[in-house]
Amino acid sequence: MELTNKKMLFVSGCSHLAGSEIIKFGDTTRTQDAVSLVWPGLLAKEYGMNYVNQCIAGGSNEYILRSTMHFVCKWLEQGRDPSELLVIVGWTTNERLEFTHAWKEGQKPGHFHWATGSDWKMHYRDGQGPNFETWFKALQLYHTDFDFGAIKRIINIILLDSFLKSIGVDYIQVSSCAKMDPAQWDFLKINHLKKQFPFDTYFEPYDSFVDHYRETHSEHFSDWLHADYTIHELYYKKFKTYLETDNG
Repeated sequence: MELTNKKMLFVSGCSHLAGSEIIKFGDTTRTQDAVSLVWPGLLAKEYGMNYVNQCIAGGSNEYILRSTMHFVCKWLEQGRDPSELLVIVGWTTNERLEFTHAWKEGQKPGHFHWATGSDWKMHYRDGQGPNFETWFKALQLYHTDFDFGAIKRIINIILLDSFLKSIGVDYIQVSSCAKMDPAQWDFLKINHLKKQFPFDTYFEPYDSFVDHYRETHSEHFSDWLHADYTIHELYYKKFKTYLETDNG
């Protein structure tokens, strides 16, 4: 892939690309320093691209699809050249959910994100904020069907691929976590979707950023499986090699 003409890098994903705990384990604060150190940030720096990172901790695959569509469509609406834009998408675990809620009368609904293990107390501190205790318990019981989520993620991947290719925007999709299983097509009875899957623009489709290193470099991962800078640098070197070959 030719990168010298790219002026903007847009990235969407979850905490693994939002810089959670990359500077210090236990610190999930999303800062400019943190997002500059994740591996897409290293790519933007090396090639002198402007860099927009809209990754959110706990972000769902639906959020990733929606945020990418909004950014790219706005880029086109502004009359900007699609060939100058590069998009990187890091898909996340299958069960996550984005929802809206206004916890004060007359308040504009805010966007919230739920994933397995999410603590409702982080939103309700000192009796302030929305109380999602019952809601999160219900999600944990009824919204953790891995297989159904896997099918939805694959469909999102195919839809985004078709859209970006149709408008001439270069992009790469990766799995930040929850790597796909080669047996999923038969097990989930979705071989008809396999024929449409964008293997040509999906980096290591049967591996993920987290899964590739979590056992061999366990000391570089937090309890929440967030990687430190060492892992991001390793992954970036491998990803850069991919981009600079005919595969990218």
